[in-house]
Amino acid sequence: MMISLGMVQVGVFAVLAGLCAAIFAGLRGQSSLGWLAAALLCGALAILILGQAQGSLLEWIALTVTVPVAYLCVAQSIRITLGQQRQYRALVGTVLALTAIAVLMAFAGIAFLYQTLPFQLACAVAVSESIIRLARGPQKGIVDICLMVALTGLAAVFLARIPLYLILFEAGSHYGVIRASSFQHMSLIVAGLLASTTAFLLVVKVIGGVIATYRMRSERDGLTGLLNRHGFDLAVAGQGRGSCALILCDIDHFKRVNDRYGHAVGDDVLREFAGLLEHTGHPVGRMGGEEFALLLPNRNAADAASVAEMIRQRFHAGTYPGVAPDHRLSASFGVTELKGGTLPKSAFICADAALYRAKEEGRNRVVVAPEAIHADLDPRLRAA
Repeated sequence: MMISLGMVQVGVFAVLAGLCAAIFAGLRGQSSLGWLAAALLCGALAILILGQAQGSLLEWIALTVTVPVAYLCVAQSIRITLGQQRQYRALVGTVLALTAIAVLMAFAGIAFLYQTLPFQLACAVAVSESIIRLARGPQKGIVDICLMVALTGLAAVFLARIPLYLILFEAGSHYGVIRASSFQHMSLIVAGLLASTTAFLLVVKVIGGVIATYRMRSERDGLTGLLNRHGFDLAVAGQGRGSCALILCDIDHFKRVNDRYGHAVGDDVLREFAGLLEHTGHPVGRMGGEEFALLLPNRNAADAASVAEMIRQRFHAGTYPGVAPDHRLSASFGVTELKGGTLPKSAFICADAALYRAKEEGRNRVVVAPEAIHADLDPRLRAA
């Protein structure tokens, strides 16, 4: 029964590892999938060794090394998925030291019962890294909570074996005696079920994180981190029938900044301007080049004009690294209002016309579109 269950686990782990490896090969830069595939392969190898083990020194050493490494790989996968930078070097060092002690004890011929104690502790410490990382992660969902529960169960199994081995078995007990015991039988079943559950949840967590990352990239501008045109269009469309105001803005004579100071300085200026817009707390998008858009839900044109004027003054008064102190940068703004049911395309046209007027009138100013934007209603809304 144990071998049958073990073979099922090996198959599951191998399939999941292959899936992660295939996605990792297709999506470059997603190292969380690489770490997860490595963890699953180590897990499958450990189960194979455990299922066929005859108690030889080589088998025990391979198992002693493989299992803690698998859980360390799990922790690295979770770290990358959660976007955590900190490495727990002391914790990893403890796992490696305990593993080395177990291996040295095996070579020294120390009784098997005592050899397994540092191994069990190494596994528990390795699992704890993943629990700590998940506990410190933001916005825990149901998958995160289930993962922490499964990993905590695994750590508890490893820790419980330490005192129970000492209580249940004599000092000279060899591997075969421990393996044949009902306690070991049950602990392996529990650990196997928890490990399989953890593997499934990890695949869901990591692949879900990869999908979320690519979705974010598809809607975000790489330079400023703001919404791109597609993402901003979705934000405007999400307003539905609600009224809001739209600001289009453009950094004046931006080509001169690039020509005079270089593109690196130009990029810094774009990021600084983006930061001013983002500081308003409203949805902001980079439409392309030096043109940006700001959406103000539940605001009218007068409110938006006040916000635009505040941004204009702060940008014009600011000084920027790499830009000569006497070179005052400026931006022009076009403002319009979207009434309930207005087509977004019409609003963009009106805001763009107001922005063009601002440039024609000398730049470094805010112009509000004179039209009340309500004529171009979506026919479906008009009929409602």
